[in-house]
Amino acid sequence: MNIFQKSLLAVFAMSLLLPLSQAEDKIYRVEGIPENLHYSTGKSYEIIITANDYDSISEVNISVTNGSLSSTDSFEADVHNLVLESSEEGWIFFWQAPTQSFSLGEGNSLMTIIFTDNDGQVWSSYESMLRSPEIISHSSSGVPDWANSLAWGGVSITVLCTVAGSYVLRRDKIKH
Repeated sequence: MNIFQKSLLAVFAMSLLLPLSQAEDKIYRVEGIPENLHYSTGKSYEIIITANDYDSISEVNISVTNGSLSSTDSFEADVHNLVLESSEEGWIFFWQAPTQSFSLGEGNSLMTIIFTDNDGQVWSSYESMLRSPEIISHSSSGVPDWANSLAWGGVSITVLCTVAGSYVLRRDKIKH
C-alpha cells in the first residue's frame, strides 16, 4: 500500500468514528411557548421540556421576569422562580402570562431555563423573550377625515390648474 491509500483509509476510519462523538451532544426541547412569541394576556401555557440525557441533569431552574410560574395549573401571585428536580421522562411546568395590559414596548417576559448537571455545573441553558400581545391595527385609517378631505381637495385643484395651463399654452401655439 502506498501512502495515498493509507491516508485515504485513515480518513475513512476516522469518519466512521466521528458520528459517535456527536451522539453525546446536549440536546433538549422546549415546547408550549407561544409560537410567534407573543403571549395572550392572562393565558396559562403548559410548557414541556425534554432532553437526551436525563441521567446527567440533577435539576432544572426556571425563571421569568413577568407572569407567574407553577408546577401545576393553579397559580400563586408573582412566582418568578421554579426549581424542578431530576426526572426520567422530562419536565412539565406552567406559565401564566401577565394579566394586565402594557404600553407599547413594555410587558415583555424573559424566560430562562438552566439545566444543572450532577456536579452542580450548567449542563445547558435556554433563554427566550416572550413579547406582550401584538397590537392589531384597526380597519380604519390613522389619518383624520379632515386631512383626507384637504388632501383630495389639493389634488383636485392641482389637476384643474394643470388642465387649464395646458389649454392656455396650446392656445398660444395655435395662434402662431
